[in-house]
Amino acid sequence: MTKTVFALLLFFSCCQLKAQPSDTLYLPKDTVYELDAVEISAVRDNSIMSGTMSGRIDLKAENLQSLPKFLGTTDMLRTIQLTPGIQTSGELDAGLYIRGCESGHNQVMFNDVPIYNPMHLMGFFSIFNSDHISSSSIYKSYISPQYGGRLSGTVCVSSKSKQAERTSVSGTVGILSSQATLETPVNDKSSLYLSGRGTYVNLLLGLIDLNEESVQPEYGFQDYNLTYTAKPTEKSDVLVNAFFGMDDFSIKEYYYQANGGISWKNAAVSLQWTQQLSASSRMAHTAYYSYYDNLIDVNFAGSQIRFPSRIQDFGYKGKYHFRTGRCYWTAGADYVRYSVRPQYPETQDLFSSALSQSAENIQTHEYGIYAQGSFHLSPQISARLGLRYSGSIQPGHAPYHGIEPRMSLEYEWKNDRKIMFSYTLQRQYMNQIVVSGIGFPTDFWLPASKNIPAQKAHSLSLGYFHAINGRDYEFSVEGYFKRLYNQFEFNGEMLDMVNQSYQIDEHLNMGDGHSYGIEFMLQKHTGRLNGWVSYTLGRSTRKFPDINGGKTFPAKNDRRHNLSVVTNYKLSERWELSGIFVYATGSAFTMPAALYLIGENAINEYGPHNGARMPAYHRMDLSASYWFKRNSRRESMINISLYNAYGREDPIYLSVGIEADREKGKVRISPKGQSLYSFVPSISYSFKF
Repeated sequence: MTKTVFALLLFFSCCQLKAQPSDTLYLPKDTVYELDAVEISAVRDNSIMSGTMSGRIDLKAENLQSLPKFLGTTDMLRTIQLTPGIQTSGELDAGLYIRGCESGHNQVMFNDVPIYNPMHLMGFFSIFNSDHISSSSIYKSYISPQYGGRLSGTVCVSSKSKQAERTSVSGTVGILSSQATLETPVNDKSSLYLSGRGTYVNLLLGLIDLNEESVQPEYGFQDYNLTYTAKPTEKSDVLVNAFFGMDDFSIKEYYYQANGGISWKNAAVSLQWTQQLSASSRMAHTAYYSYYDNLIDVNFAGSQIRFPSRIQDFGYKGKYHFRTGRCYWTAGADYVRYSVRPQYPETQDLFSSALSQSAENIQTHEYGIYAQGSFHLSPQISARLGLRYSGSIQPGHAPYHGIEPRMSLEYEWKNDRKIMFSYTLQRQYMNQIVVSGIGFPTDFWLPASKNIPAQKAHSLSLGYFHAINGRDYEFSVEGYFKRLYNQFEFNGEMLDMVNQSYQIDEHLNMGDGHSYGIEFMLQKHTGRLNGWVSYTLGRSTRKFPDINGGKTFPAKNDRRHNLSVVTNYKLSERWELSGIFVYATGSAFTMPAALYLIGENAINEYGPHNGARMPAYHRMDLSASYWFKRNSRRESMINISLYNAYGREDPIYLSVGIEADREKGKVRISPKGQSLYSFVPSISYSFKF
């Protein structure tokens, strides 16, 4: 009977019969139409990005596989850098720069737990195993009041949390690293996901000719994920997540008997409980632990110097969602206790038996309470109004606190066009001290204190969003403006810390800043060819009384132009081709303008602060994927990628040399770019069974 009714409905819909005004479809009596077979087909949604019409960007982990890979790995954070408003950082730069702000101004969360260094291998890979995560969302404009403690964007990455239907294993084997994930049902109400990843890059380093027989670098990383999801009752969910990752880079110099290295570790554990209280209300609780440390270690001629630093969090977040009429409300609170070990040196020589220590842990507390309402002012106009009150308490120091109002207005017409305006006030009490501009994690964290004030930012954005031809295409343009207060730059060097009277806050220059720009994006979601083009025209400036004579200067991460083109073409059922092109203005730096010889000493005179530019950064990546199998139970695919396909030698830094003109009796400074490589081919095999 069900088959007959379905066939009747299908037949009459094909004949385009119109329903009566009562929306009831009248059929002739005693008439039966029956089909031998009914086939229902659907087009697979291969789009990688979505959500822009809602003022955010959502990325689907399962659709990243077809993008070009770097040494066999597709990475979520590197894909995020291809979206508008997020500056391309270049090689050996592990920072994530959103709308002209510093990397430490962004909040990266893994299952609601803050992550302080989300990168492996100096920015080439993130800590997020693509087989273990399900999705990520980026918020740049309106930042919900539930997210506090940072001045810029928020990136939320989520692990897989669905109930596993069967036991399966998936993974990727590449030329640099391999990863594997096991998912299995524990019982009919719970599931377990386990992932591991490691690298064998040392095998490749051994093949590289460094032109220095006495120098031998070594590097390795590994990370592990665990997710346990359970549904004790129909209205409650429990999610346990754990992550641990570590990196170790070392270099040995046999001729001078010197060696050194840097290592860093990330750990994150969370327990999340969500309870549906009624049809219109639910609550969510998260308890978490986060840990990050780095260690710089140098040994020479029997002496040792170490630069350790650490930040450790114990936190709680609680949210309550409910609906009254047509209004949706969220209220909640969060608290975190920090234990911070700033970067001070520990030394040891031939005459001492133990390392000297000069720093103690700093204990500080941060809290926030908030509320947000979402409602419709009319059929076309909707609003979100939020308010957050936050503060920081450190024993022995006056507390910092303040309100953070936030609001968003949306006007939508014809169901495919929308204008959005937002304003946020954000405060930041935990500060990242940037020591080096290279990709090694030498930076560390310090809380606001007597001599290090809390940071603050006013942010405005106005955007136009247009869905074309249903959702086949989406176009957006969005302008933004940020006013930044209490910004700082570290004006010393790491070796300056080897001083008994050294105080970090005495080596920080304070000032304010601006960041503004306009973002364009065009996406194509459907069809064999899909992808997006994004372009950002932006500027980020700072003004410090003690730098550049008090004049405005470009921020280090100021990039005037950022262009990304991402394409994916489904050639056939088995073949997929993809390509990426990126272009970015070179980052700002301070260039020596003159050199003087005083006796036998060379003295540099520098030009305007951040007044010079690195060469423009650009590259093209190409990829071809061949699917052996692709269904709900089994997948296998081989990918061939060419990173930096046309061999552009983008410099990672400039070495400044001196050229002498003996005939004219002059010398001049000659900068020369140093690149890491030209192009990098890779091949990888991915599977699921």
